[in-house]
Amino acid sequence: MSRIACVGLNVVDKYIHQQLAYPGGNEFNVSIFASWLKADSAFIGCFGNDFFSGFNHAVLSFYHVDTTRCRYYQGDCGYALVNLVDGDRVFLGGNNGGVTGLHPVVLDENDLAYLKGYDVAVSDRASRMKASEFTKLLQAGIPLAYDFSDITDDQALSDVAPSCKYAFFSCSHLSVPETEKLLKTICSLGPSYAFASRGGDGAILFNGQNFYSVKPPEQKIVDTMGAGDSFLTAFLVRSFDLYAGNPKSEAEIMDCMRFASDFATHNCSFYGSVGHPMPLPAAFDARG
Repeated sequence: MSRIACVGLNVVDKYIHQQLAYPGGNEFNVSIFASWLKADSAFIGCFGNDFFSGFNHAVLSFYHVDTTRCRYYQGDCGYALVNLVDGDRVFLGGNNGGVTGLHPVVLDENDLAYLKGYDVAVSDRASRMKASEFTKLLQAGIPLAYDFSDITDDQALSDVAPSCKYAFFSCSHLSVPETEKLLKTICSLGPSYAFASRGGDGAILFNGQNFYSVKPPEQKIVDTMGAGDSFLTAFLVRSFDLYAGNPKSEAEIMDCMRFASDFATHNCSFYGSVGHPMPLPAAFDARG
């Protein structure tokens, strides 16, 4: 059984058009998805003392995600304002991660000892963590999977990529040749696997030698929120469940890619990253 530890963000996604809020945040999502896929799952992040922080914590507990190393502060849960356009989520602003934005995780020796009990640590840009935190993981021998989102020319590439084993990108805005060039560049910096999700065009992986691609199965798309997180999670879980985190042959890599694509496509069949909607106050509007 794979063991996935997530370090970073939890928020609520406030859907203006529905007057509903859904629990979310990159690492929060991954920890839930890992649990759905029968992995041992953990989340290290920050919680405030407001209702939404409490609700998110309860959802993690419901899915048996370990929160032993979480931090707690006075303040509000992060939020993102969201609208849907033909199933695609459109972000309209937020509060800079709430308590996570104010108190990004700083890993101590106890955290690192804890994370050594897991197969991989997962984080991303929205965690607000400094690159030096991921250097700690590298020095401790803890594999890192990091989601760079759609940033392809930022200092974070050279700062964080050397600490990664798995690097994920959102590349719908790039052509295939541009995407392949980016993935080659990333692998040259250290990662063993570099991934690009390209929306309805599927995903591309580069393992330092060859490119592999997968197309999503045909399915009605309700909401793309969390699609990239679900692909990342499913690839990692399948990889560690069957291939010790190192799928090598074409058959092994494509098995993980198809498994991830199927799971991500299913995740687009319901609203929110992980479901569990909560009503927003009657006076709520686009100001948050």
